[in-house]
Formats: sequence, structure tokens, C-alpha cells
Amino acid sequence: MSTNDKHQALALSGVFQAAYLVDKIAKDGQINKDLLEHAVKTILTLNPGSYEELFPDYALFQNGSEQLNNALSKNGQGINKEVLQYAMSIVTVQGKLSKRKELMSELANGLDRAVDQQAYFNDYLHESILASTASCYQNSVSKLNFRIRVTGNPNHLKDSKVADQVRTLLLYGVRCALLWRHSGGRRWHFLTSRARLQRAVNALSQLA
Repeated sequence: MSTNDKHQALALSGVFQAAYLVDKIAKDGQINKDLLEHAVKTILTLNPGSYEELFPDYALFQNGSEQLNNALSKNGQGINKEVLQYAMSIVTVQGKLSKRKELMSELANGLDRAVDQQAYFNDYLHESILASTASCYQNSVSKLNFRIRVTGNPNHLKDSKVADQVRTLLLYGVRCALLWRHSGGRRWHFLTSRARLQRAVNALSQLA
């Protein structure tokens, strides 16, 4: 497996991990805190030294890797339709966001503030940090003419804390989609490089 293939598999697993967690919290109202913390850490690690720094433990993105693997299989069996829809929408909004310099600048400024807040509270899951990362999403991605529609239990989605976590997780997905593009990933690869991607995704389980 080439380095680019590994990086694409890691980043794309992150996209599907975000989609998986968004679907789960929208329906159940809660998710594993370790997985949420990893998502926030990934968002706020602005200058990582490597992809492995952002994806240090397979268990932290295993659900996404498995969902991606299902999506890449020929029959697509086992893929959650909402997860697939969220993942593809995340890739779409990242592409649109990258073309809007003013929104990218707004996002960068917001992330800098969130990093400072995290240093102050020393807690990635502090309510203020999650509110800050959610605000970063609202002030950038939400300004696009393409919106990601999240469906689930209305009682959960109208809870402000759940809403902040949903937006944070979507921003995590956008971050991973950016990493995927930086490693050479393109949307058409889902059609033209399906087998290569699946081999790389299957190899990720060796990180466990």
C-alpha cells in the first residue's frame, strides 16, 4: 500500500466516522465520549506532523472505516443510507468551502480562537469548546448554498448541546475531507478506484 493510498484511506475513514457519529447522535442523543473527543482534537490540531498523529488508534475511527468498506463493496450491503448521504454531503461542502476564501478565513480565525479556549479550559469536551467548534461550522459551512440536512429524533436535535455536537462532528468530517483532497483523493475515485481504496481501507485494521 502506497503512502498516498494509506492517507486517503485514513482521511476518508474519518469522513465516514463523522457521518456515522452524526447519524448516531441524531437518533440516540448521545455518542461515545472518547470518539467525540478525538473528533475535537482532530479539528483543533491545526498543524499536524503526520496523518498518523490525527489517526493514532484504529478504534477511534473503526466505525467509519467499516462503513466506508461497506460503501466501497460492489453490492453496498451493510451501508447505512443516512451515513452514506452525510459522508457524500461532507465531501461536497468541503469542495465548495475551499472555493470561498472569505469563509475559509472566517473558519481559520474561529479555529484559532477555539484553540486558545481549549488551552484555557484544558478540556476538549468542555461545553464552551463544543459551542466554539459548532460556531466555527455555522460561520463558515452553514453560509454555503448547500446544506447538510440531518434527520433523527426531533427531541434530540432541538437540544442545543446535541446540536453543538452535530455541528462539531460535521466540521470534523470537513476537516477529514480536506485531508483526503490533500492526499490526492477525488470524488470520482469512488467509481474509478474502488478496488484500490478498499484494499487500503482493509489494511487499516492492521493498526488495531
